[in-house]
Amino acid sequence: MSGNQVKTDAISATYTYEAYPLGTRFTQSPDENNAANSTHYGEKTWVFVYNDEASTAFAEGDVLFLDSDYAAFNAILSTTTLHVHRVLGVAGHAIAAGSYGWIVVKGVCEVNTVDTVAQGDRLVSAADGDATTLTLAASATTDNLECVFGMALEANDGATGTPITAVISMPVW
Repeated sequence: MSGNQVKTDAISATYTYEAYPLGTRFTQSPDENNAANSTHYGEKTWVFVYNDEASTAFAEGDVLFLDSDYAAFNAILSTTTLHVHRVLGVAGHAIAAGSYGWIVVKGVCEVNTVDTVAQGDRLVSAADGDATTLTLAASATTDNLECVFGMALEANDGATGTPITAVISMPVW
């Protein structure tokens, strides 16, 4: 994996070719992050990935998994609650199927959630590229906590798929 790269194009730019090596990181300054969205603050870390979906574009807020073939930095929409190391990050903008672009791996961003997420909830992956609240059953183990990738900074007061502002942090990616 390479470190921060010099970028001259917009973070929302997408490509039909590998414009940067997969896994390249870019750290957005707090000023740039806040200028792009006034509810976002602090640094935001982005990683360059490939949308490995056959025909589905990523939308801003989609929770993304490492594809099941485990090719590094090949992303698909989340399908269920899985270990946090399978969660690559969250789409910060639209990326067409079969294209390359930047996703958020750390910082404040928009995350699509199910309709029951409350402010302060710990976030885990869910179906259809959404996040949901971590719930621990009486028989739960500490392994459940390893699925958490973020915290809701506001509640979802709409429908499933509605974005909320959250802070995320991918421990591996």
